[in-house]
Amino acid sequence: MLLAKGATLHSFDFSSAVEANAANNGANERLTLAQADIREIPFEREAYDYVVCVGVIQHTPSPEESIASLWRMVKPGGRLIIDHYRYRLRFLLPTPIGDAASLYRWFILRMKPEQRWPVVQRVSDFWFPIHWRFRGSLFAQRIIRRFSPLRFYYPDLPLKDREMHYQWSLLDTHDSTTDHFKHLRSPEQIRASLEQLGAMDIRVSIGGNGVEAYAIKPKTTGD
Repeated sequence: MLLAKGATLHSFDFSSAVEANAANNGANERLTLAQADIREIPFEREAYDYVVCVGVIQHTPSPEESIASLWRMVKPGGRLIIDHYRYRLRFLLPTPIGDAASLYRWFILRMKPEQRWPVVQRVSDFWFPIHWRFRGSLFAQRIIRRFSPLRFYYPDLPLKDREMHYQWSLLDTHDSTTDHFKHLRSPEQIRASLEQLGAMDIRVSIGGNGVEAYAIKPKTTGD
């Protein structure tokens, strides 16, 4: 989307996702790709009008360290745009009071890596027909989610058919139950991190993955 608007874009990821990015967008001469650690970004510091990081920071060893590393890339007068999973008590409580995915994740992460995908697939194959059967009832979905770890997006995403909904559920359920780090932060904590970095015009809101934040780097120390 950024390339379509004419941006010159430097993008990186720690995983092999850069290969998919290269396959989808690599032909564009305004895109530079790298495989790198967010704590050691291989680009020039204080050189970017916008630094955007979505769906990543909560999965790194230290969210605060990651935010600080991203902040170093923003040029004076530039903008940082990030998001983070939101701290909510129900994510820490056991099912059926809290979030069922947390319990599944606890068990799955104790398996060998090669065992995890088959288990997630079996879990998805069990729960998806139940979610789909009651897809028209918000009340039923709330009850099912007390026990099911499945990420189910009907009717929130305009996917074309049952199979596509299944594929999205399968992949996102795998993502949410096998991530090594899953930090939670409140809006106040995200704001505090940005304030400590000296950011100005900080805007923090609830949305997307949980907490969304925007901040500007002062042009000079006194700004």
